[in-house]
Amino acid sequence: MQMNNLFAGIITASLAVLAIAGCSSAEQGGEDFAGEEASAKFVNSPNGALEGSLLIKLSEGSTISDLDRTLEEWGASAERVFQPRAGHEAEEAKFGLDRWYQLRFSQDSRLTEIAEAFAGCKAVKAVEFDHIFKTDEPESETRGFAPYYNSIAGTSAVTATGSAPFNDPYFSRQWNLSNNGKFNAKSVAGADVDVVDAWRLTGGDPSIIVAIVDDGVMYDHPDLAANMWTNTAEANGKEGVDDDGNGFVDDIHGYNFYDDTGKIDYLAQSGSGHGTHVAGLVGAVNNNGIGISSVAGGTGKGDGVRLMSCQILNGGTDHGAATWARAFKYAADNGASVLQCSIGGNSGDVVNDAQFERGLYKVELEALEYFMEGKPNSGVITDGNMVIFSAGNNGKPLASYPGAYHKLICVASFSADYLPAWYTNYGAGVNICAPGGDQNIDGGILSTMPKTYSNTGFDYGYIQGTSQATPQVSGIVALGLSYAKKLGLTFTREEFKSMVLSSVNDVDSRLSGTKVSGSHTLQLSSYKGNMGTGSIDAWKLLMAIEGTPMAMVKSGEEAAIPLKDWFGGGASGLTYIEATLEAADAAALGADSATISDGVLHITCSKLGAGKIRVKAIAGGTVLGGGEVTGGMEETRTISIVSRPFHSSWSGGWL
Repeated sequence: MQMNNLFAGIITASLAVLAIAGCSSAEQGGEDFAGEEASAKFVNSPNGALEGSLLIKLSEGSTISDLDRTLEEWGASAERVFQPRAGHEAEEAKFGLDRWYQLRFSQDSRLTEIAEAFAGCKAVKAVEFDHIFKTDEPESETRGFAPYYNSIAGTSAVTATGSAPFNDPYFSRQWNLSNNGKFNAKSVAGADVDVVDAWRLTGGDPSIIVAIVDDGVMYDHPDLAANMWTNTAEANGKEGVDDDGNGFVDDIHGYNFYDDTGKIDYLAQSGSGHGTHVAGLVGAVNNNGIGISSVAGGTGKGDGVRLMSCQILNGGTDHGAATWARAFKYAADNGASVLQCSIGGNSGDVVNDAQFERGLYKVELEALEYFMEGKPNSGVITDGNMVIFSAGNNGKPLASYPGAYHKLICVASFSADYLPAWYTNYGAGVNICAPGGDQNIDGGILSTMPKTYSNTGFDYGYIQGTSQATPQVSGIVALGLSYAKKLGLTFTREEFKSMVLSSVNDVDSRLSGTKVSGSHTLQLSSYKGNMGTGSIDAWKLLMAIEGTPMAMVKSGEEAAIPLKDWFGGGASGLTYIEATLEAADAAALGADSATISDGVLHITCSKLGAGKIRVKAIAGGTVLGGGEVTGGMEETRTISIVSRPFHSSWSGGWL
């Protein structure tokens, strides 16, 4: 999703001087009225701003009553942008959220003059025009098959994956989860998120909450309902009453910030179904016999992460910057540990972090910092929470903001051919990439949809975009938090982010020549080194979390893996007595056995997959007849083997 073009220009000092008369004498602060200082309070321009609304941040130590005369003069009302939350006062003050106010006045008022007047008040630290953001989706939508409970006659029986780990009937169409290269003539085996093997370790933990900041999520969708976050106090309370005292009435599955109501609206006539589609990629219920599978939707045993709907859009448009900011804070205050944001600005509106921190998204940035660095909610990250944003769909060599900000994770998109999607932003600001689909290559990514959307009656549909790549990264992050919690491990936010960004597969080796997608011709060399660290790999993240080293092999070929990286430089002098795989690991890799000679592990993996092999060695000791060893010290190492079709070298590191 994209915003309208915004201009980051600052209102001139000469205009700000005209504002002197707009602040009462009791509020004037002498030097505060110098033109340059007043103009410096503007963090953006009025271009594209919401009429009848203005955001201000009070100076430290000031109160809204200090502005009574100016409010009265301009006929403006003031309310706090952020709903205070009992017990969170210190955090709110730390990030300055308690000092943000939204001013409202008649829409025919003179917005710029009012802004200038308040900028001239000593009690005001910053003035932000409340921009309206609209979607700008190159992510063309296709829906070519009937819902799961109707006939699919007339549609092709596509098999994108190998054997299904769950009984969800449309798993075979989800190349993004498991790509065997047979989806179509252009698909490439291994162009996926490698999540199937990860499901053997965890399907997700219900205590991990992912906030879907988007348009409304269809909370009663048959493939989502069981995994929706539920505010039990509100669900069991009285309608129209704030039963849990969090400041929001009837927020059972989240909150509708667009309409300021607890009723999530996913059926707006002008809506897109975007939030429902995104939510399904993160956490549609797995192994329930219907629909699709998802990254972190569990294993059919009541597990799976939970989805919180934070609705900021309706019909592709929001109600301004304050809407976003309120949603970010709500997610933090109500237990979300992952913020999933398939939204963003036009690439180039903000070109670097310094500009982003200076303004344009000032209130949103402070709310994001509150989420990231405030109260930890996962029980895994000790100093905050994770935020995932899309890179944008402008096809430009610069990710859009907020996603490009260095504290976040920003996601670009590739298609089933394991090449960049024609629309994806790339380059500066991009951290990682994931499957987002390309309508001309693979039809897009399959996920849940509101069944009344466009009156089609479909409950599922294909969409392409970085909007689709991003929730798969969010799902893998949530899966990683779930696994760390299962193991009782904790990390700092930067440690966990580093593991995510290093749990990838190489994409650069494929980026030469050209790619043609419809009317678009991509020079692939332009993307080399610009798709982040690589394509996200769920299995590798879980291995990084548990601390198991990794070796990559090329499927179908014998791999010779030196063991010195795990047993030291004297590996060739050890006596190896065991190299074993558990049945599930052997099946995943298509490798029945492994042998060791001269400190080198030999294994042939016939399948794309991942698993663990246990290697046991004796240092010292004597080898007796029949291979029995006496004396010496036993050493055992567990190594993760990842079999992919496009890697021919082993690696003792994480990559």
